[in-house]
Amino acid sequence: MDIATADRLVQLRKANGLSQESLAALLGVSRQAVSKWERAEASPDTDNLIALAGIYNMTLDQLLDTTNDKYILDGNGKDADGENGGTLNKIKEKGREYLNSALYPETAKKMFKFPYPLLVVIVYLVVCFLLKGVFAPWGIFSLLFLTIPIYYMIAAACRATTKKGFFFLMPVPVVVVTVYLFLGMVFGVWGPAAILFLAIPLYYWFVIFYVKGGKKNGKK
Repeated sequence: MDIATADRLVQLRKANGLSQESLAALLGVSRQAVSKWERAEASPDTDNLIALAGIYNMTLDQLLDTTNDKYILDGNGKDADGENGGTLNKIKEKGREYLNSALYPETAKKMFKFPYPLLVVIVYLVVCFLLKGVFAPWGIFSLLFLTIPIYYMIAAACRATTKKGFFFLMPVPVVVVTVYLFLGMVFGVWGPAAILFLAIPLYYWFVIFYVKGGKKNGKK
């Protein structure tokens, strides 16, 4: 992908008020993939290009044509042809359609609203103070904080529009690291527990070859 197209993707994403994380969730890809597209280090495949064109209410040709562009908004919120916010409203409407097509939108909404980090802090402090006289729990129970990114990664996965995207966004590496640290800190089995890391490539291999990527309700 050339720099001009990469810059165009950045402008369109920002015009729609989307972060890299939220756009990645819409497309069922990782944030790193979106970041690479926007730095011209990689190119979206055909399916993702079509999806991007759909989100931004464009044809594929319009999405990729940077020579005669009237679809990018300027700094004042106007279209390049001077129309006030017309394209932006269309982009936002299409973005909402994609959000509504998520596999588990209600679950994602409830998870993002719930103050999970605050709950973790409260549980951590209560447990540590209660067990302070029994043993030193501060190190072991600090692993609770690793559940925070796990929680929000699952919430983001619920916004994916395909099963394959949902499973790709699952925080399997973070879960494996958390379990590994727990086994090492509690039981001291650092060496044997390292075999858990084999679960990461095996999981993604399974998703790539065996999980169907169709949308819910039989949509493709």
